[in-house]
Amino acid sequence: MKLSFNMNFPAKILLFGEYGIILNSMALAIPYPRFSGQFRLPGAITDSKSDEESNCELKTLLAFLKCDTEKFNFINLELFEIEINQGLYLDSSVPVGSGLGSSGVLTAAIYQRYLTQAHQIDYQVIKSKLGVIETCFHGKSSGFDPLVSLLKKPVLMDSKSSIITDFDLTPFFNNYTLFLINTHSKGNTGALVNHFMEDYNHPEFKKSIDNEYIPIINQVIEAVLKSDFGSFDELITKYSRFQLSHFEKMIPQSIRKHFEHGIETDDFHLKLCGSGGGGYILGIARDCLKAESFFNLNHLDWMVV
Repeated sequence: MKLSFNMNFPAKILLFGEYGIILNSMALAIPYPRFSGQFRLPGAITDSKSDEESNCELKTLLAFLKCDTEKFNFINLELFEIEINQGLYLDSSVPVGSGLGSSGVLTAAIYQRYLTQAHQIDYQVIKSKLGVIETCFHGKSSGFDPLVSLLKKPVLMDSKSSIITDFDLTPFFNNYTLFLINTHSKGNTGALVNHFMEDYNHPEFKKSIDNEYIPIINQVIEAVLKSDFGSFDELITKYSRFQLSHFEKMIPQSIRKHFEHGIETDDFHLKLCGSGGGGYILGIARDCLKAESFFNLNHLDWMVV
């Protein structure tokens, strides 16, 4: 029997804000408990190879953290090391490289169990500490993804970078169906974030992001919060078109034609789910039957959120 720490952390879906959030755009995300993870210690029964691999990955992570103990002084590295040596592993169903926040789940689990200080009530402080931990996995992190997993509820970062959890998405979900489309390939968040930041150093790309993409993100989120779905329908088309035009490395070639079909017909719209490059693509449709018919006709592997 495996010994559970009884603290489960859900995956997340970043509805709007991918890449823009790095540059302080608004962002809106929801927890997605269909996939989740939690720390466990091995029991009497021999644990699987994946558990052993997770334990090895935690040892690598610990070595990284110990290289800068001052930076990570809010983590109880001593207890973390003791439990790693006892066989600690992350029992997670979140596919790595899927865009659903596998590193965010691990980050939230580390923060919850090994925080050395009193738990903060200031979400900005929590997000900052989570971001510091998650940099271990892909270089640059806003801390937003693990915050969603930690709080286990929808989270909004508004235009003033304030963290808000008191809002209602029911009207949005009553009007739209969300889909996850599996590309059956893995994304590499670290490499893609680095690629994005390198592109952002080029004036023309920076201008497009600052003057087009970030305003679209903000306007889309504002339309959702106001239940202004007439504006949302126009904006989500722009959102999808911008990603198709500017995020070539992030959208697998096999999916691009489906982005184009959605933009041309308005039957649905596709967008990145996280950093892209593989994993899942997020679909949004007013008429779920039209979207499902197209997905089935094109033999896509999809599920409703």
